[in-house]
Amino acid sequence: MGGVLHTKTSLDVSFVIAKNALAAKYKWAVNTLKKPVLTINWLYQCCNEHRIVPQESFRVVPVSGLTICVTRIPSDERKKIENLITENGGHYSAELTRKCTHLICDISFYGA
Repeated sequence: MGGVLHTKTSLDVSFVIAKNALAAKYKWAVNTLKKPVLTINWLYQCCNEHRIVPQESFRVVPVSGLTICVTRIPSDERKKIENLITENGGHYSAELTRKCTHLICDISFYGA
């Protein structure tokens, strides 16, 4: 399709393909380049349609790839947090397991 693949970091890119927000490429693209980060599905869709398709629905969102659990938070707030996590590409876990990448808790409970 006429694109150029850069396998190493380069400032001369229009966008970055990354699996999720945990990828080093994601952090580099967001913090350093300020460029859109897209899933590989965007590239496949462009190939299928033989054109550059809109990027919005293929963006890697801030918590994609994260599995987040919450503790010591009231149930009404917990539900809001769960919705925010899933709306932004993450997975909510009702239980803290080894698969959890992040834990959100109310630190005031611990006297901080």
